[in-house]
Amino acid sequence: MIAHTLPLNNGRTLHQYRGRASNQYILEDHGNAATFLIDCGMPSDAPGLKRILKGMPPLKHVVCTHFHVDHVSGWIELKQHFPTAGLWLNEKAHPLVKGSETIPLPGFKAWKEVLFPCMRESGFLPGWTDILKGGLYGTPFKKGFPEDRVHFFADSDDVLPGFETLPTPGHRSDHVAYFNPEKGALICGDFLLVINNRMVPNSFLASAKDQTASLDTIRSTPGILSIWPGHGGVRPFDYQAVNA
Repeated sequence: MIAHTLPLNNGRTLHQYRGRASNQYILEDHGNAATFLIDCGMPSDAPGLKRILKGMPPLKHVVCTHFHVDHVSGWIELKQHFPTAGLWLNEKAHPLVKGSETIPLPGFKAWKEVLFPCMRESGFLPGWTDILKGGLYGTPFKKGFPEDRVHFFADSDDVLPGFETLPTPGHRSDHVAYFNPEKGALICGDFLLVINNRMVPNSFLASAKDQTASLDTIRSTPGILSIWPGHGGVRPFDYQAVNA
């Protein structure tokens, strides 16, 4: 379901799609006759995304904020329906894709403060469709993500038209956000969350030091007006939340 839409400059439109476990974002770029998907949810999100994307300009590629199950595993299904599209990940995700590095199990604090509240926010419980169709990729339990049509970009690369790439490690080392300076829209993945209509920095972290540096990056980025989070609704940016 598309829950929010923002017209951008140069014939582009940004849509928030509320997936089963997380949000995905669709960037229609009519000026370039292309569509871009930011994060691709779970395998069970693929049918709904496919229906919407088929009515838009051709899907050029999927760009992910980070390599976690609810942001990447939908690619297992989507790739079958969009044979010319690729999946783009930050280069720091390379060892996770190869399987040489694994994602650790979340601790009790992460479950209490982040995972359970986010699951309540979306009403999500994993089902057999997600598990059997590759939904364990991007978790501690499954390695060897399919590498065909997977590409990697550097922190300094801008991979979405009209958006700047902002490295925001902390939740994951490969985490990035995407910022449209013309309209002030920040697609923030899981770096910032909206829980109970409140914007909060994520406390489920791979590195607290990196998260602090990423918050500094956001504090020094002028013109942020709204956040488009991986979990929760679109809402105005709250500078107090990142300065707390």
